[in-house]
Amino acid sequence: MKTITPYLVRFAFVASALTLAFRYCLSYAIDNEMLLIIVLSAVLYGMGMFMLGWYFGKKDGKQSKIRDIGFRMHLTTFIVYNVISELWFILGLNSDKETIGVVHSTAICWAIFLSVHFLFYLWLRKKSPAV
Repeated sequence: MKTITPYLVRFAFVASALTLAFRYCLSYAIDNEMLLIIVLSAVLYGMGMFMLGWYFGKKDGKQSKIRDIGFRMHLTTFIVYNVISELWFILGLNSDKETIGVVHSTAICWAIFLSVHFLFYLWLRKKSPAV
C-alpha cells in the first residue's frame, strides 16, 4: 500500500502555508496582548486544518482506497505544525512573550492523542482487510 500519496503531499503544502499564517497571527496577537485574536486564530486554524484534512482525505480515499481514519493527515499535521513552530523560534520570529516550552508542552500533549489515534488506526487495519 502506498502511504505517501499526491493528495497527502498537497495537504502538507497547504497545511504548511496555513501553519505559517497561524504562527504569524499568534505571535502578533501575543505581542500586542490581543486575547480575542489569539483565541480566534487558534479556533480558525484548528477548523481550517480539520476541513483540509477532510477534503484531501476524502479525495485520497476515493483515489487510493486507503482506510486510515485520517491518521496520515493527523500525523502530517503534527509534523508540519511542530517543525514550523520549532523553526519559528530558531529563526527568532516569535514574540518576546512566547516561550518554546509552550510549543514543547503542546507537542507532548498532542503526541498522546496522536498515539491513541494510531492505536485506532492499527485496530481498524487489523479488523478490516485492505481493499
